[in-house]
Amino acid sequence: MSLKDCRLRLLNRMLDLVWSQWTTLGISGNARPVEKWVLDPEALVLFTCTVGRYEPRIFDSMLEWLSFNQRLLNIQRLKTINRRGDFKGKQLLAAIAHLLMKPASRSKWERLSEEIFSDSARSEQLFKLKDGSPQPQLGDSDDAFEKAGYIRRKFRRREAVVQFNPDLSANLILKLRALLGLNSRCELITYLLTHKEANPTEIASVTGYSSKTIYNAISDMYMSGKLIKRVSGKESLYSFGDDSWEKFLCPAGRTADWMDWPKALRALESIWMALNNPSLENEPISTIHGELRLTIHKVLPQLQQTAPLQSARLKRAIQLPGLEFEELCGLLCDLVEFYETG
Repeated sequence: MSLKDCRLRLLNRMLDLVWSQWTTLGISGNARPVEKWVLDPEALVLFTCTVGRYEPRIFDSMLEWLSFNQRLLNIQRLKTINRRGDFKGKQLLAAIAHLLMKPASRSKWERLSEEIFSDSARSEQLFKLKDGSPQPQLGDSDDAFEKAGYIRRKFRRREAVVQFNPDLSANLILKLRALLGLNSRCELITYLLTHKEANPTEIASVTGYSSKTIYNAISDMYMSGKLIKRVSGKESLYSFGDDSWEKFLCPAGRTADWMDWPKALRALESIWMALNNPSLENEPISTIHGELRLTIHKVLPQLQQTAPLQSARLKRAIQLPGLEFEELCGLLCDLVEFYETG
């Protein structure tokens, strides 16, 4: 298997993953909705800013979804997740903010555009073909993206967005935001529903909020009588006392499982960036294979937290001296499929 073949195969799997998540969140499409995991809109936006450049329909559908659902997008959490994970597509947030900065939503997006550095002197084609070459542009350039240093045709809505389905347990965070507003309690409740019990520090580390924010919120919620508190040593563990919340929030069935999407998608992005490194273009497969193993080794801690069995397979594989490049590529595609379907 060549580097080109592996890139294409992995990219197609990642695009399938992104399509399935956006379809679940309310974008019209033929992808199978997610059932296994609760989805994370902010992490998905950041990941789509990287892989969505290879599929304009996905990227523009995301822009339309953001316009349609911007009241349900937590900008502060988006910035926190980006700061913690340092996603490579973050520069595009400035262009997205410029595009969506309308009079009614100016304050929301203006703060984001000001905090994301954009270099208008640097100009590059936004969309790429799957082989990595720039996609030819048809029509006039879009001013919002040009301000951030990206060249693309003017954005036009495709009317591809519908209201998300609140009965899909994968949409639990969106459902809670529609019910409670944009605040930490949405992710906090989701985490408690998908875990037997948890402490505030643990919840803060995976939800994109500070420990103080989660501690204050969970302390207030405890006063409602709906949470059970158990002290174990020096830590306080919280849980829901019965299944009344689950019945109310997930009428169509059991709650989907929690996935730490910021960690999972950042790890996948790192693997993609390693394979997509232009400096590897003319290198022998043995060199490419070595670089890929090195990257996998670096992101293993993230993978171990989000996909223990798959990360164990990868760890064993990269330690095998006779592992073929094609086998490693296949394992990576299996990993992406796991994040898509469970």
